[in-house]
Amino acid sequence: MGQKQPSPIFAVIKLLPLLVALGVLNAWAVDSPSADDAEALIRAGHWKRARAILEPQVKAHPQDPKSSYLLAQVKMAFRDLDGALSLAQHVVELDGRNSNYHLILGQVYGEMAARASIFSAGSLAVKFRKEVETALDLDPKNLDALESMMQFKYQAPGLMGGDKDQARALAEKMTLLNPCEGYLAYAKLAELAKNTAEVEANYLKAVGADPKSYEALTSLATYYTHAPHAQPDRAAQHGQQALQVDPSRVDAYGVLARVFALEERWDNLDPTIIASERNVPDDFQPFYEAATALLEIGKDLPRAEGYAKTYLTQEPEGGEPDAADAHRLLALVYEKEGRNAEARVEILTALRLRPNFKAAKEDLNRLGGK
Repeated sequence: MGQKQPSPIFAVIKLLPLLVALGVLNAWAVDSPSADDAEALIRAGHWKRARAILEPQVKAHPQDPKSSYLLAQVKMAFRDLDGALSLAQHVVELDGRNSNYHLILGQVYGEMAARASIFSAGSLAVKFRKEVETALDLDPKNLDALESMMQFKYQAPGLMGGDKDQARALAEKMTLLNPCEGYLAYAKLAELAKNTAEVEANYLKAVGADPKSYEALTSLATYYTHAPHAQPDRAAQHGQQALQVDPSRVDAYGVLARVFALEERWDNLDPTIIASERNVPDDFQPFYEAATALLEIGKDLPRAEGYAKTYLTQEPEGGEPDAADAHRLLALVYEKEGRNAEARVEILTALRLRPNFKAAKEDLNRLGGK
C-alpha cells in the first residue's frame, strides 16, 4: 500500500502565514455570505437561504444589529412572532436611531395584534403605531414605513387614529417618492375598499411606471388569475415578462402554474413546473398553486393530489402556505374525490400543526370527525 497522504486541511494550515501575506484569506472573507447577501435574498423571497446565513451570524455576533434585524424579518416570514419580537426589541436597543429597526418592531407588533384577542389587540396596535411613527420621524421617506402607516390609517377605527383620507395622502406621498411603489400602494387601498376596477388600474400604472418591476408584474398577473376579473392570456403575458426580469424568483412560476392548471394546458404546465424546480429548487410554491387551481375547477384531482403531496416534501418557504395549509389542501382534494376518511386524517394533521386554524375546524365539522 502507498503512503497515506496528509489531509488537505493540514496543508492549508501550514500555508496560513503565506495566505495571509498574499491576501487570499481576505478574498475568502469577501466571498463568504454576508448580511448584505442575506438582505438581497430576502428581497427576492428566498427566506430559507437567508436564514441559513443569518442564524449563525447572529449567534456569533449578537451585537451586530443588521443581522438581527434581518433575522427578525425571517422569523416573521415563518410566523415565529415571539422570536421576531425579541430580535426586533434587541436591535432597537442596539441602535435606536435607525428607521428600519423601529419599523420592524412596529411590524411585529402589528402582526401580533392581527392574531391577538380583542382584549390585547388594542395595546399591541398602539405599540405598532408608536414604532412606525418613530420610523417615519427618523426617515420621512421610508417607503415601507409609509406603506405600513397607510394600511393602519385605512383599517384602524377613528378612535385609534384611523383616517382613510390620511391613508390616501400617504399613498400619494409614496407615489411622489417612487411612482411604481405608490401605485402598488393605491392598489392595496383599492383591494381593501373592494374596488376591483381601481385595483387593476393601479397595477397597470405601476407596471407603466416601472416595466421591470418584478412585484408590479407578478401582482398584475396574479390579479388576472382570479374571478371575476380573470384574463388568462394577460396573466400569462405578465407572468412571462416577470420571468424575463428574474427567472431565479418563484412568484412568476406560481402565477403561470395557476393559469395553465386553470386552463388545463398540460403542455405548458409541465415545462413550467420543471423550470421552476430547476431554477428555484427550494421553493415548491408552483405545486401548491397548481393543486389549488385544479381543486377550484374540479379537474384532474389525482394530479392535484400529487402536487399537494410534492409541496409537503420540503419545508415551505417563508411567507407562503405552511404545512398546515398544505395538509388542508390535500384534505379538500380527498373530500372532492369522496375519500372522506383520508380527508379527516389530513384535517386533523393540519389542526395539530396549527390548533387555531379556523378553516380547518370548519372542515372537520363538515366532515363529521373529531
